[in-house]
Amino acid sequence: MVQLLRTFDQQHRRQTLTQVCRRSGIPLATCHRMLREMTRLGLVAQQQNGQFTIGHLVWELGMLSPVQRGLRQVASPFMQDLLAATRQIVNLFVLDTDRALLVERMSGSAVGEPFAVPGDRLPLHTSAAGKVFLAHGALGEDPLSVLALTKETAHSIASSSLLREELGLIGRRGWATTAEEQVDGAWGLAVPVFGLGGEVVAALGIVTVAPLEDPSRVVPALKVTSAAISRAMVGREMREN
Repeated sequence: MVQLLRTFDQQHRRQTLTQVCRRSGIPLATCHRMLREMTRLGLVAQQQNGQFTIGHLVWELGMLSPVQRGLRQVASPFMQDLLAATRQIVNLFVLDTDRALLVERMSGSAVGEPFAVPGDRLPLHTSAAGKVFLAHGALGEDPLSVLALTKETAHSIASSSLLREELGLIGRRGWATTAEEQVDGAWGLAVPVFGLGGEVVAALGIVTVAPLEDPSRVVPALKVTSAAISRAMVGREMREN
Protein backbone atom coordinates (compact mmCIF):
# COMPACT_ATOMS: atom_id res chain seq x y z
CA MET A 1 0.00 0.00 0.00
CA VAL A 2 2.85 2.37 0.80
CA GLN A 3 4.38 1.54 -2.56
CA LEU A 4 1.13 2.54 -4.26
CA LEU A 5 0.82 5.74 -2.22
CA ARG A 6 4.35 6.73 -3.19
CA THR A 7 3.37 6.81 -6.86
CA PHE A 8 1.52 10.07 -6.12
CA ASP A 9 3.69 13.17 -6.24
CA GLN A 10 3.73 16.75 -7.47
CA GLN A 11 3.48 15.70 -11.11
CA HIS A 12 1.05 12.82 -10.48
CA ARG A 13 -1.70 14.09 -8.19
CA ARG A 14 -4.37 12.23 -10.18
CA GLN A 15 -3.69 8.84 -11.73
CA THR A 16 -5.54 6.14 -13.58
CA LEU A 17 -5.32 2.50 -12.51
CA THR A 18 -2.90 1.87 -15.36
CA GLN A 19 -0.63 4.74 -14.29
CA VAL A 20 -0.52 3.58 -10.67
CA CYS A 21 0.31 0.03 -11.75
CA ARG A 22 3.02 1.14 -14.16
CA ARG A 23 4.66 3.53 -11.68
CA SER A 24 4.51 1.05 -8.79
CA GLY A 25 5.54 -2.04 -10.73
CA ILE A 26 2.69 -4.01 -9.15
CA PRO A 27 0.67 -6.35 -11.43
CA LEU A 28 -2.66 -4.98 -12.68
CA ALA A 29 -4.93 -7.44 -10.86
CA THR A 30 -3.12 -6.97 -7.54
CA CYS A 31 -3.02 -3.22 -8.01
CA HIS A 32 -6.75 -3.08 -8.74
CA ARG A 33 -7.58 -5.17 -5.66
CA MET A 34 -5.35 -3.07 -3.40
CA LEU A 35 -6.69 0.25 -4.70
CA ARG A 36 -10.24 -0.97 -4.09
CA GLU A 37 -9.36 -1.80 -0.47
CA MET A 38 -7.43 1.47 -0.04
CA THR A 39 -10.47 3.39 -1.32
CA ARG A 40 -12.65 1.66 1.28
CA LEU A 41 -10.16 2.64 4.01
CA GLY A 42 -9.90 6.26 2.85
CA LEU A 43 -6.23 6.01 1.86
CA VAL A 44 -7.10 6.92 -1.73
CA ALA A 45 -10.22 8.33 -3.35
CA GLN A 46 -11.62 7.53 -6.78
CA GLN A 47 -13.01 10.43 -8.79
CA GLN A 48 -16.00 10.31 -11.13
CA ASN A 49 -13.68 10.04 -14.14
CA GLY A 50 -12.08 6.93 -12.61
CA GLN A 51 -8.82 8.56 -11.60
CA PHE A 52 -7.38 8.07 -8.13
CA THR A 53 -6.16 10.73 -5.69
CA ILE A 54 -4.74 10.67 -2.17
CA GLY A 55 -7.56 10.06 0.35
CA HIS A 56 -8.72 11.97 3.40
CA LEU A 57 -7.26 9.48 5.88
CA VAL A 58 -3.71 10.22 4.73
CA TRP A 59 -4.34 13.94 5.27
CA GLU A 60 -5.87 13.34 8.72
CA LEU A 61 -2.93 11.20 9.83
CA GLY A 62 -0.43 13.65 8.37
CA MET A 63 -1.91 16.45 10.46
CA LEU A 64 -0.97 14.48 13.60
CA SER A 65 2.77 14.47 12.81
CA PRO A 66 5.10 16.58 14.99
CA VAL A 67 5.97 18.69 11.93
CA GLN A 68 2.35 19.58 11.29
CA ARG A 69 1.26 20.16 14.88
CA GLY A 70 4.56 21.49 16.22
CA LEU A 71 6.70 23.29 13.69
CA ARG A 72 3.85 24.68 11.59
CA GLN A 73 1.97 25.88 14.64
CA VAL A 74 5.02 27.66 16.05
CA ALA A 75 6.23 29.09 12.73
CA SER A 76 2.94 30.38 11.30
CA PRO A 77 2.72 33.72 13.21
CA PHE A 78 6.31 34.58 12.35
CA MET A 79 5.79 33.62 8.71
CA GLN A 80 2.80 35.96 8.59
CA ASP A 81 5.03 38.80 9.80
CA LEU A 82 7.61 37.93 7.13
CA LEU A 83 4.90 37.89 4.48
CA ALA A 84 3.82 41.39 5.54
CA ALA A 85 7.43 42.63 5.50
CA THR A 86 8.50 41.14 2.16
CA ARG A 87 5.19 40.79 0.27
CA GLN A 88 6.63 37.62 -1.25
CA ILE A 89 5.62 33.96 -1.06
CA VAL A 90 6.90 32.53 2.24
CA ASN A 91 7.71 28.82 2.48
CA LEU A 92 8.76 26.46 5.26
CA PHE A 93 10.50 23.19 4.40
CA VAL A 94 11.74 20.16 6.33
CA LEU A 95 14.07 17.43 5.12
CA ASP A 96 12.28 14.30 3.93
CA THR A 97 14.93 11.66 3.10
CA ASP A 98 16.50 13.18 -0.04
CA ARG A 99 13.86 15.83 -0.74
CA ALA A 100 12.75 19.14 0.70
CA LEU A 101 9.16 18.74 1.92
CA LEU A 102 7.03 21.90 1.85
CA VAL A 103 5.02 21.95 5.09
CA GLU A 104 3.69 25.52 5.09
CA ARG A 105 3.16 28.22 2.48
CA MET A 106 1.84 31.76 2.81
CA SER A 107 1.24 34.31 0.08
CA GLY A 108 -0.79 37.34 -0.87
CA SER A 109 -3.40 37.54 -3.58
CA ALA A 110 -1.14 39.02 -6.27
CA VAL A 111 1.36 36.20 -6.80
CA GLY A 112 -0.70 34.07 -9.19
CA GLU A 113 -0.72 30.28 -9.26
CA PRO A 114 1.55 28.62 -6.68
CA PHE A 115 4.76 26.98 -7.87
CA ALA A 116 4.50 24.46 -5.02
CA VAL A 117 1.92 23.64 -2.36
CA PRO A 118 2.23 21.99 1.07
CA GLY A 119 3.00 18.32 0.64
CA ASP A 120 5.21 18.82 -2.42
CA ARG A 121 8.71 17.35 -2.24
CA LEU A 122 11.38 19.23 -4.17
CA PRO A 123 14.85 18.01 -5.20
CA LEU A 124 17.49 19.30 -2.81
CA HIS A 125 19.85 20.62 -5.48
CA THR A 126 17.25 22.74 -7.31
CA SER A 127 15.54 24.43 -4.34
CA ALA A 128 16.97 27.11 -2.05
CA ALA A 129 15.70 25.21 1.01
CA GLY A 130 17.24 22.00 -0.29
CA LYS A 131 20.60 23.69 -0.75
CA VAL A 132 20.39 24.88 2.87
CA PHE A 133 19.98 21.27 4.01
CA LEU A 134 22.84 20.08 1.79
CA ALA A 135 25.18 22.87 2.93
CA HIS A 136 24.57 21.87 6.56
CA GLY A 137 25.34 18.20 6.08
CA ALA A 138 21.82 16.81 5.65
CA LEU A 139 23.07 13.85 3.62
CA GLY A 140 26.50 13.51 5.18
CA GLU A 141 29.85 15.09 4.43
CA ASP A 142 29.72 14.37 0.69
CA PRO A 143 26.00 14.45 -0.26
CA LEU A 144 26.67 14.91 -3.96
CA SER A 145 28.15 11.42 -4.18
CA VAL A 146 24.70 9.92 -3.51
CA LEU A 147 22.45 12.61 -4.98
CA ALA A 148 21.06 12.39 -8.52
CA LEU A 149 21.57 15.83 -10.05
CA THR A 150 18.61 15.88 -12.42
CA LYS A 151 17.87 18.94 -14.55
CA GLU A 152 14.39 20.18 -13.65
CA THR A 153 14.86 23.21 -15.94
CA ALA A 154 17.55 24.47 -18.28
CA HIS A 155 18.95 26.45 -15.32
CA SER A 156 19.33 23.51 -12.91
CA ILE A 157 22.86 22.85 -11.70
CA ALA A 158 23.78 19.33 -12.77
CA SER A 159 27.54 19.64 -12.20
CA SER A 160 28.85 18.23 -8.91
CA SER A 161 31.83 20.58 -8.90
CA LEU A 162 29.71 23.69 -9.46
CA LEU A 163 27.16 22.66 -6.85
CA ARG A 164 29.87 21.76 -4.33
CA GLU A 165 31.37 25.22 -4.80
CA GLU A 166 27.97 26.84 -4.25
CA LEU A 167 27.29 24.78 -1.12
CA GLY A 168 30.58 25.98 0.33
CA LEU A 169 29.51 29.58 -0.29
CA ILE A 170 26.12 28.91 1.33
CA GLY A 171 27.81 27.48 4.41
CA ARG A 172 29.98 30.57 4.76
CA ARG A 173 27.35 33.25 4.22
CA GLY A 174 24.37 31.45 5.81
CA TRP A 175 21.79 31.66 3.03
CA ALA A 176 20.98 29.99 -0.29
CA THR A 177 19.43 31.09 -3.57
CA THR A 178 18.01 29.54 -6.71
CA ALA A 179 17.34 31.15 -10.07
CA GLU A 180 14.70 29.31 -12.12
CA GLU A 181 16.37 26.03 -11.19
CA GLN A 182 13.20 24.23 -10.06
CA VAL A 183 10.54 26.09 -12.05
CA ASP A 184 10.88 28.63 -14.84
CA GLY A 185 9.91 32.08 -13.62
CA ALA A 186 10.66 31.43 -9.92
CA TRP A 187 13.58 32.66 -7.82
CA GLY A 188 14.20 31.41 -4.27
CA LEU A 189 16.03 32.54 -1.15
CA ALA A 190 16.27 30.47 2.06
CA VAL A 191 17.95 30.34 5.48
CA PRO A 192 18.20 27.55 8.08
CA VAL A 193 16.02 27.14 11.17
CA PHE A 194 17.97 25.62 14.06
CA GLY A 195 16.86 23.25 16.81
CA LEU A 196 17.85 22.82 20.45
CA GLY A 197 21.15 21.12 19.65
CA GLY A 198 22.10 23.56 16.92
CA GLU A 199 21.00 21.18 14.16
CA VAL A 200 19.05 22.40 11.14
CA VAL A 201 15.41 21.35 11.62
CA ALA A 202 13.85 23.35 8.80
CA ALA A 203 14.52 25.90 6.08
CA LEU A 204 12.62 29.16 5.79
CA GLY A 205 12.46 30.87 2.43
CA ILE A 206 10.73 33.22 0.05
CA VAL A 207 9.92 32.80 -3.62
CA THR A 208 9.76 35.68 -6.07
CA VAL A 209 8.49 35.89 -9.65
CA ALA A 210 11.35 38.19 -10.65
CA PRO A 211 15.05 38.22 -9.73
CA LEU A 212 15.92 39.98 -6.49
CA GLU A 213 18.26 42.87 -7.31
CA ASP A 214 20.06 42.48 -3.99
CA PRO A 215 19.17 39.30 -2.03
CA SER A 216 21.33 40.42 0.91
CA ARG A 217 18.80 43.19 1.63
CA VAL A 218 16.09 40.59 2.32
CA VAL A 219 18.31 38.13 4.19
CA PRO A 220 18.19 40.05 7.53
CA ALA A 221 14.38 39.78 7.64
CA LEU A 222 14.61 36.05 6.89
CA LYS A 223 17.27 35.51 9.56
CA VAL A 224 15.32 37.46 12.19
CA THR A 225 12.24 35.36 11.44
CA SER A 226 14.26 32.14 11.43
CA ALA A 227 15.81 33.03 14.81
CA ALA A 228 12.37 33.76 16.26
CA ILE A 229 11.05 30.40 15.05
CA SER A 230 14.15 28.65 16.42
CA ARG A 231 13.73 30.25 19.86
CA ALA A 232 10.04 29.40 19.93
CA MET A 233 10.75 25.78 18.93
CA VAL A 234 13.49 25.41 21.53
CA GLY A 235 11.22 26.91 24.21
CA ARG A 236 8.42 24.54 23.28
CA GLU A 237 10.75 21.53 23.29
CA MET A 238 12.15 22.45 26.70
CA ARG A 239 8.65 22.85 28.16
CA GLU A 240 7.55 19.50 26.77
CA ASN A 241 10.63 17.75 28.14
